[in-house]
Amino acid sequence: MTTETILRRPRPARRHARRTAAVRTAALLAGLTVAASSAAALPARASAAPADELMGVAGQILQALPETSNSSADLPSLFTLLIPQVPQPGTPRSLPTGDRTTSCTEVTHIGDSTSVGIDDPAKFTDPADRLSSQYQRVGVKNTVLDAAGGRSIVETVNGEPNAVQVIQSQLAKGRTGCWVIAMGVNDAADIAVGSTVDADQRIDRVMNLLKGQQVLWPTVATAAPSNPAYADTHMREFDAALTRAAARYPNLRIYDFAAEAQPSWYVDGIHYNADGLAQRNRLFATALATAFPAAAAPPKALTGR
Repeated sequence: MTTETILRRPRPARRHARRTAAVRTAALLAGLTVAASSAAALPARASAAPADELMGVAGQILQALPETSNSSADLPSLFTLLIPQVPQPGTPRSLPTGDRTTSCTEVTHIGDSTSVGIDDPAKFTDPADRLSSQYQRVGVKNTVLDAAGGRSIVETVNGEPNAVQVIQSQLAKGRTGCWVIAMGVNDAADIAVGSTVDADQRIDRVMNLLKGQQVLWPTVATAAPSNPAYADTHMREFDAALTRAAARYPNLRIYDFAAEAQPSWYVDGIHYNADGLAQRNRLFATALATAFPAAAAPPKALTGR
C-alpha cells in the first residue's frame, strides 16, 4: 500500500479578486456556529436513525446495496453499516465495517480544506481511521491525496491551483484509475456570492477531464455555519447539480454523504472534528466499494475428487 499526500495551505495574503474576503475567511478558518437565515428555503435533509435502531439490520442491508446505478437516490444509506454503537463506559469505541471490496486499486482523492488532515496520523488515535487505511480496507493499493484549504473548481487563492488544474497536473503525471472528488463546499459558496460559473458548469469542467475514468463524487453538506454563503441551502443546490450530472456521465457515481452527515461531526459548521473525520473516511471508502465493486470471484471448479 502506497500513499502520497499533497497538502497545499495558502499563505495569508490578499485574496483573489473573484472571491470575497468573507467567503475565504470561512473557507479557511473556524467560525462561530449560528443558524443560517436561508436554511428553510429547501427541505431539510433526512436525519439518520439512532444507532441502536440501525445496527440490528446492518448485515441485511450490506447484501442489498446496489452496484449498478450512478444516481445518489439509488445508493442507499451506508450509515446503517458504519455508525458506531453507543459504547458502554470503559469499553473501547468500535466502528463496524462492511466486507465489500472495490475494483479500484489506485485512487486519486481531490479535496478542499475539509480533506486536509484526513490522513494525518496526529489527528487520529486509531490509525485505522485514516483515509489511506480506509481505502486500503476496501482493496485500494495506491492512494494519492491532494487537498488544499480554500480550493474550489474554478477560483484560485494566492496563486494555488484550483481543482481543475490539480486534476490536469495529476493526469500529466500519468494518474489513472478511480477518482474521489471531494469538492463543492467552496464552489457552492462562490456561486452564492455571485460567481457566473454555475454548479453544472463546474461539474462539467471536472468530468470532461476524467472521461473514461471511474469517478465517485460525494454530496456536500454544512451545519449552520456563521457565514451565510456556506448555508446548507447552497450546498443542496450544488448537490442537485451532482444528481443532474449523473445522467450526463455514465462513469460518475454520486454518494449522498450529505444524507449521513451529523451536526455533531462539525467544529464550525464546515470542517470536521476527529469523530467526523473518522466517520467520513469510513463512509467514503465503503461508498467507493459500493459504487465500483470488485468482480465476484469465479466459482471453484468441481472435480470428482
